[in-house]
Amino acid sequence: MKTINDAVVERLYKYMGERNLTQYKLAQLSGIPFPTIKSIMQRRTKDITLKTIIMLSDGLKVSPSEFLNDPSFNIENLTLD
Repeated sequence: MKTINDAVVERLYKYMGERNLTQYKLAQLSGIPFPTIKSIMQRRTKDITLKTIIMLSDGLKVSPSEFLNDPSFNIENLTLD
């Protein structure tokens, strides 16, 4: 099973790939510092906040609900440890 953070990273890779975005460009678009984006992508960030998801979604030009609308976020697919 994966963590919520794993699911967020998977979605980021999906959207970044579709938009041909680098981590640096995502940092610029979202207003999140590049070291934070890098930490998230390397799965070193332990708890990604809702505020961060909203900022990431804004940078990707999708709504937070669209970002989270994926089976990987279903409770039966996640570990909440």
